[in-house]
Amino acid sequence: MSGISQGWGRYVAALGVTQILGYGAIFYAFPLLVGPAAQEFAVSETRLYGVFALGLFLGGIVASVAGPWLDRFGAPRVMALGSACTALVFAALSVAPNVHVFSLLVIALEALSFLVLYDAAFAALALGVPQGTRKAITRLTLIAGFASTLFWPLTGFLTEVIGWRGTYLVFAGLHLALALPLHLWLARLSRRAAAMAPPEARAAPPPDWPPVPPRITRRAFWLLGASFALSGIVIAALGVHLVPSLLALGLGQQAYLIGMLMGPAQVLVRILDATLWRNYHPLSVALISAMAIVLAVAALQLAGSGLAYAVGFAVIFGAGQGLASIVRGAVPLALFGAAGIGRRLGYLAALRNLTGAAAPFAFAFGSQALGLPVTLALSLGIALGGFALIFALHLLVRRAQAG
Repeated sequence: MSGISQGWGRYVAALGVTQILGYGAIFYAFPLLVGPAAQEFAVSETRLYGVFALGLFLGGIVASVAGPWLDRFGAPRVMALGSACTALVFAALSVAPNVHVFSLLVIALEALSFLVLYDAAFAALALGVPQGTRKAITRLTLIAGFASTLFWPLTGFLTEVIGWRGTYLVFAGLHLALALPLHLWLARLSRRAAAMAPPEARAAPPPDWPPVPPRITRRAFWLLGASFALSGIVIAALGVHLVPSLLALGLGQQAYLIGMLMGPAQVLVRILDATLWRNYHPLSVALISAMAIVLAVAALQLAGSGLAYAVGFAVIFGAGQGLASIVRGAVPLALFGAAGIGRRLGYLAALRNLTGAAAPFAFAFGSQALGLPVTLALSLGIALGGFALIFALHLLVRRAQAG
């Protein structure tokens, strides 16, 4: 495996800041702001969560359309456009006159998220850090993993001091003053590097791993997409219902403490990937991630029998989720190469969003209609399906490269 491109730290640091801002303001802040907004508009929080899910669903459609833009115009330029649009939507949210306008703006915000979050950032790294992109992706996810740590207390503080409207206005300012200039700077760096490089240096560097043979590219892509989609359904559902599920299993106040273990587990497994697993093929890491989701659901089914199972669930689920963020960018790059990476990441994001947007609602509905044990059993089946598909892809790639 090769080293890493010179100047990689600039790309990782800049994108790390913008990913913290993006995930923090777009995703992690919403559960803290939805209550005050719902109260002011005299609607239920459930209704606004439904609006949020609709935005994620439409984001899948946007991803399929905007993915090729990352290749055509360069990911940093697309991310700059996304930052400007995101800032405008945040500013509009701060003055939304009624729940209907507020809902449309939330949908727009979630639909635009593809332009500024991980998938676009991974495409930017493939452009700016062509050697050792997988290493850069791991380091980026390590930095971005602090989004919830920073934005949960920040959002809570701002909401108490200036209200939910003022908080959204602050978010608009952060994206306008930080994210937009950083993305424009990265776009300028990319253009300058391309212009200054001599013709012989402009050829793509050798890939870290040989791409799959063209004859299996289509089959490999759909196996990967289906696997990511199935595992993503379980991650999306349990990511929202982690603490409520532990409470329903009778763990009481311990459920909150156990739920807090998920964040450190994400960080620790990413450190493990950056050190001990740094030379592993990303597909091997994807196998570990998918199996971790299976084991986590199995542990959750037993969590009512003992505290150790509940702790094991939170830690293993956090590890699987932490790795899932890495492999969604690293595996497509390793299997298919950097050419057309934006288009492929867009299609993969579309599959994940279209299937995962309704997962939290479906899990809640299933828990009420069928009971939590049956819902967890169904979730285990879905997780096993995701692992089986990634394992089938692993075998397909090994056979193709051996032959």
